[in-house]
Amino acid sequence: MASPPPADWVAGWAKYQRFSELIFVSGIGHFVFALVYGGYFHQWAIAAALAMPALPVIGLYPLFKSRLKPTVIRWISHVLLLGNLAGLIVSLMWMGLTPSTAVWWLVWWPMFVAHLMGVIDGVVWVVLVMGGAGLIWFNQQHQWVPPLMKAEENPIFLMQIGFLLIGAGFSVVVRRAYDRFSHEIDGNQRMIDAQNLALERRAARLETMLQAVQQSSLDRTRLFAQISHEVRTPLNGILGFTQLLKRTEANEQQSTYLEQIDRCGSTLMQIINDVLDFSRLESHATPLDQQKFNAVQLANEAVDMVSSIAQQKGVSLVREFPDDAIEAVGDPLRIKQVLLNLLANALKFTTEGEVSVRCHTLQREDGLSTLHVEVQDSGIGIPTEALGQLFQPFNRASDSTIRQYGGSGLGLAICKRLVDMMHGRIGVDSQPGSGSLFWFEVPIDAEDWRRVA
Repeated sequence: MASPPPADWVAGWAKYQRFSELIFVSGIGHFVFALVYGGYFHQWAIAAALAMPALPVIGLYPLFKSRLKPTVIRWISHVLLLGNLAGLIVSLMWMGLTPSTAVWWLVWWPMFVAHLMGVIDGVVWVVLVMGGAGLIWFNQQHQWVPPLMKAEENPIFLMQIGFLLIGAGFSVVVRRAYDRFSHEIDGNQRMIDAQNLALERRAARLETMLQAVQQSSLDRTRLFAQISHEVRTPLNGILGFTQLLKRTEANEQQSTYLEQIDRCGSTLMQIINDVLDFSRLESHATPLDQQKFNAVQLANEAVDMVSSIAQQKGVSLVREFPDDAIEAVGDPLRIKQVLLNLLANALKFTTEGEVSVRCHTLQREDGLSTLHVEVQDSGIGIPTEALGQLFQPFNRASDSTIRQYGGSGLGLAICKRLVDMMHGRIGVDSQPGSGSLFWFEVPIDAEDWRRVA
């Protein structure tokens, strides 16, 4: 047997594998009867009519192993078998057999085709064989093809034995094909069961590993929170005593040192606060308030809180707010926290130019009425490849900026979690050297809040 074929012509190969014995039985039957009629009765024309069309049947062997498409193989097979059927019909006419006797030799063809190529093909061949039987009957009436023998000269007993042998051969072939097919199904089922068992075991292992990772992450978060909380208490004392020292008389050098201590302590306190905020958001759900507030007033308050930083850096703060109040329902503290984080980032990465803050209402495509806030700066910008990781904690994109500009790298991750908790959206548009535009939007209608919650 040849090596397994490529997948694009495996259909023809599978039928050859399963029913190749049918071709053998059919071909041998033709040649045996051809030898009997040629060698014993000296009817060489009948022998040729039986033997020659049997050659195309044998030709199905290489056809089914060819690289042709299954559809092409199917049509060529029908043509070859039609030639074989025509040779048999002519042979039966030359034998002088009556239609009632000849029709028994035609019944094998629909069975042969049905097993080899399919049920529908077998049904079509029932019609073709009935047409062939009709031709034999009409030939008996009109003698289109004169018989070369008389009906009684045919070896009926030998033909009956041959009929039984061919029938037995067909039965054995079909049964063997069925057994092979069942064996393949059982083998495939055993393989599938083994794969399913392996997948179940792997899924169980992965589930255990996932739970361990989640527990480890939770433990790590709690540890960070505990350490940060413990560090914040003495740090508050250091900052407090620093403020007291700054009120005492000190020379210029001492004042410089105190200013540096105060600045470093404030930076460290901001990092600790970020870690604590992130740890709280990671470890348990943070409750959200739902109260009425004026979004324009809230935005003005946030801008006022960072105005001193902007003045120190020489950066202009531009407010683009509507003249009328924006009555909203939500958690003003969390919204202000997100806005302050975005403003602090914009001022950190902007050395000159301006930072613009915009605030207005927006109707989203899903029907929600939202508060849309934008913070645009003229700073260093963000590389395109880093935008996808920007709102993830401890990402690669933030490593270099933390080293250069300081901070915890958790500000945007905290913003993302807070906005998600408020059923809103957050995003960024930026190009290196052209500044950045950060935006977020949250529902501000009481009915919308209830609906999304």
